[in-house]
Amino acid sequence: MTPPLPEESSLPPASAEAGDDRAPASPSGRTGTVPLVLGPGDPGEPGWVEAHSIGEVEELVRAGHTVVVTPARLAAGGQAWQAGDERDAEAAELTAASICAWAGARVFRTDRREQVRLAVEMTDSLAGRRPPALTRRGLA
Repeated sequence: MTPPLPEESSLPPASAEAGDDRAPASPSGRTGTVPLVLGPGDPGEPGWVEAHSIGEVEELVRAGHTVVVTPARLAAGGQAWQAGDERDAEAAELTAASICAWAGARVFRTDRREQVRLAVEMTDSLAGRRPPALTRRGLA
C-alpha cells in the first residue's frame, strides 16, 4: 500500500521570485533551499558569489557559498548568438540553468524567469531536493 500524497498546501514553495524577502537558507544549496530566480537588474545579497563556469559553481558550492549564475552567459560561452538562433539560445540557457542547479547553484539571473524557474524546479525534483509538483502512478 502506498502512503497518501501530501496536500497541495502542505508542500513547500517551489521557488522564490525577486521581491520576496526569502533567500536561500543554506549557503551550500544542498539541504532543501529554495532557488531564487532574479531578473538581470535585480540586486543581489552581499554574501552571494557569482560563478562564471560550471566547474566554478561546484567549487564555490563545496566551499559553502551561495552561488549566483547567469545561465545565458554560461550558455553563450563567450560567443554571440546569431539572430535566427533564438530557440537555440533559449535551449542552451535552460540547459545551463539545469546543470548549474544540479551542481548546487541557488540564485539565477535571467530574462526568461518562468522558463528557468521551471527548469530549476524539475532539476531539484530529479536530484531529490524537493518533491515533484505532480506524481502519477501507472502500470505498464
